Order: sequence, then structure tokens, then C-alpha cells
Amino acid sequence: MKTSNRIFAAFTAVALLSASLSGCGGSKPAASSQAPASSAPANSGTSQAAPATPSGTPEVVYRINCTQAVDLFEQLQQEFAKNVTELSGGRIGFEFIPTGSIGSSNECLTSCQMGTLDFVNGGSDELGSIVPNSDWAQLPMFISSHEQAQKEYLNGFIGEFADQQYAQSGLVSVCRVDNSFRTVGVKGKQITSSADLKGLRIRVPNQPLALRMYELMGALPVAMAASEVLIALEQGTVDGADNAVLLFDKFNLYDSFDSIVLLRYGFGTINIFCSGQTWDAMPEEDRKIMKQAGKKAAEWYHSELLSQEEALLKRAAEEGKYVIEPDDAWKQEMYQYAAEIWQEALSSGKYDEAFINQLYALYQENSK
Repeated sequence: MKTSNRIFAAFTAVALLSASLSGCGGSKPAASSQAPASSAPANSGTSQAAPATPSGTPEVVYRINCTQAVDLFEQLQQEFAKNVTELSGGRIGFEFIPTGSIGSSNECLTSCQMGTLDFVNGGSDELGSIVPNSDWAQLPMFISSHEQAQKEYLNGFIGEFADQQYAQSGLVSVCRVDNSFRTVGVKGKQITSSADLKGLRIRVPNQPLALRMYELMGALPVAMAASEVLIALEQGTVDGADNAVLLFDKFNLYDSFDSIVLLRYGFGTINIFCSGQTWDAMPEEDRKIMKQAGKKAAEWYHSELLSQEEALLKRAAEEGKYVIEPDDAWKQEMYQYAAEIWQEALSSGKYDEAFINQLYALYQENSK
């Protein structure tokens, strides 16, 4: 169930050029530069801006981009921008840079890190080459439920540590949301136990810890971009694919699957990052507005995520697909596989010792 993109008033080409040339916000477009409302979505190929004040255009315009053209991700940044504009009384606006126009996810995040982009909306699993040793976020099974994610990650010690780590790499998280759990979809086969996954060629993101988990489960992981999976399934190059429920829909994979297994071995987040350079130049009052707007957007996103996931899984079941929740014995097998990855991580010496031990304690608690 996809919600429609919010519609924002667009600036004329003169105003957009002015905002673009200003780099990290702070532009003051002329009052005559406001144009009639545009219905173009955020990924339509045309830049957009948040609503102006009743008396004219915003005093400050920040440039924002999304790393992935996923409806809910783009709606999150639009909700955030709307909240900022409202909380600032229309004084702060945003120019939406079309998704994909900057380049890959890595290029978008790097642009924000370098200060050539003010804000970017990206996932915790996209930060490996941007934030050193941040791949702890890909370790398996330290989060077992949305409730635990809220307590320990989004509003707890995990989020606090992540914020410190990101800030050291020039990224300030102003909004962090639950991006749910990793799931596997399989074509042409009913999956009823862990044994049914053995020997299957499963598309996995090019992340060493995810690849390792599928190897331990006895599958044959194939590192592949998500955009290539549909053709690979049609051609028989892979038998299934790993991703979040929402992203199966984004890449039109549901029709290819006969089974959807809610493995939930990995958990991810989406962050709206502000460039450290933009943040440092921002008045304290505006920083508070950003945080408040981010919190409000996160509350909206959470209910929307759960609603859309539920609708997609219900649709899959109604279409005759097998939607499988692993039983306790199956889960214990996965915890045993995960234990090997954890021992490798703990002995690697690459992670902050106090933090990784706290994270491991969560995994141990979940495995009981």
C-alpha cells in the first residue's frame, strides 16, 4: 500500500540555481521567484522545494537527496522537510535533488560528508566505505523485534554510539528510523525448514557479514545489486533473493516468489544525515528544529512502515504464496550460525570493545 508523494511548491529555475550555487544552504531567493505548485514526485527528475512563507520564499534553503528511489524513503525526507518548514514558521525550506541524479548511494553520502550536499537520506548498511568500522550494524540477530529496536537502537545506547561514529566522519544524524528486518524470497519452491534453503542460490547484498550468514546456512550466496535481481530470477541465475519486505515490492519481485521466509537475521535503519559542515554553520535554534522535525517524521514513518509491511505480506498470502515464520528450532539453528560470526567479530579487534560487548550481550539475550 503506497501512499502518494506529498506535493511541494517549486521554485523557478532562477531560485533553484541560486540555492544550488550557495552550496550548504543559507541562500535568500528573491520573493518574486516563487512559482505555482508542481505535482512532480521527488524522483521525477526535477528539483523541488518545500513551501515558502506566506509572505514570500524561505530565508534559508537546504539541498536534500535520497540514496534510493523507494517511495517510503522519499516520503520520509518530505515529511521531515515539511516539519522543518512548519516549525521554523516558513523560514527554512528545502530543494529536493532528484534521487539518482548525484550518482550511487556511496556518491550521495560522500557528497554530504564533503559538504556539497546539505542533507541525505540513507541506510545504515550503506555506510561501510564512508564510516570506518560501522559494519557492526550488519552483525546478525542483536535485534529481534521492532520493540527492542525502539528501546536499544533508535532510543538507546546503539543509536548514541552510532551518532558519535557518524559525527567523526562528518555526518550528523537528525532522524533515525526502523528499516525492518532482512527476509528471503524463493522462486519455485515451498520452504518449510532450514534444510530447504541448502544449496539454493540466493541474491545477497555485497556485504561480507550477510554473505557469511548465508554460507553458514548452507545456501549459495550471490552478491548482486538489488536492481538486477528480477532478471536474474527470470533467467534462473538465482533461486531467491534477500532483502526487506518493502524492497521486494520496490523491485517488483513478489510475483516471482513462491515462498517468503521471515528470517529476521539482520536489522537496518534509515537515517537523514546532515553534513557536518552544514551543521556546524547552523544556528543552535535551527539545530533544535531539525532534531524536533526528525523525531516527528520518525513517528510518522514507523506507523507507515508497519502498515505497509503488513499489507504486503497479507497480499502475498492471499495470492497463494507461502509466508513462513521460522519455528523455535529453526531460529536456534540461525543463532548457532550467528555465533560463529560473532566470535569472528569479537576477536577481530576492529570494534570499540565496550560497545561491541554490549551489542553481543543483546545477541546472547535474544538467543535464550
